[in-house]
Amino acid sequence: MKITALVVTYNRIEWLKKNVSAILSQTRKPDEFIIVDNASTDSTSKFLSVLSSTHDHIVVKRLNENIGGSGGFSTGLKTAVERGADWVWMMDDDALPYPDALKEVEWAISKVGNDVGVVLSKLVKSPNIIPKRKISNARIGTFVGFTVSANVVKKIGVPDAGFFIYADDYEYSLRVRKNGFRMVKIASSLIEHRDWIKQKRIFRFPFSKPSIPPWKVYYIFRNTINATRNSKLIGLAVKGYFFIDQYVWGYVNPSAKPYALQGFKDGLNGVEGKTVDPKDPKWK
Repeated sequence: MKITALVVTYNRIEWLKKNVSAILSQTRKPDEFIIVDNASTDSTSKFLSVLSSTHDHIVVKRLNENIGGSGGFSTGLKTAVERGADWVWMMDDDALPYPDALKEVEWAISKVGNDVGVVLSKLVKSPNIIPKRKISNARIGTFVGFTVSANVVKKIGVPDAGFFIYADDYEYSLRVRKNGFRMVKIASSLIEHRDWIKQKRIFRFPFSKPSIPPWKVYYIFRNTINATRNSKLIGLAVKGYFFIDQYVWGYVNPSAKPYALQGFKDGLNGVEGKTVDPKDPKWK
């Protein structure tokens, strides 16, 4: 069984170095390691050039432009399956898998049936969590520790690159299950993912929101609405939630409110692609 690790990176060289070190230190080594560089402008390209020249199983795909996590995972997953991967272990560049994370994924694959198309690692925010070996059913996964079967990719295709960032994993999870594949989570495959949450309180109620640049809020709104477009009840609930959430964002981070409003509007109109470009200084 060939398991390929897939990482998408963009201008986060220090996180990428930690991520690469964690993957190369796995007790069960990936048979191939594909890194998609979304046209980084820092020292990422130089680092990856040296890395690929010293590790035969590392494949670097440098893109000509930043097409977002969605485009990066779409490109990388297609490449991995074309190169013969049976399963692809996907994650962002700021993910730090525990040493036995991939070994536990492989164990889970050996225990489940052919109807399972995705095995999810467990995300933790604190180091030194003691893993528990347990397999449970899952409905939605994030592209951090998302291990997908080549059979799934051959049947349903790759993630929708039109999302740019956010909600691509949600839409892909829905597509996986809609096409008859099960998703499971293995509790003993742990990945430390950096804490990106900040909190404020409105009266007695805590509202947690990501500490991200305001322009990224646009994609959270737009893409989640787009991802649920084909599900009438869920789509209606999502629209209702985000209608209210615009005002929550206005409290937590006032500078993000215009992006929330525009993202909500564009989601209703089915807009896709890189509408808000992070290279533009006004959106940083």
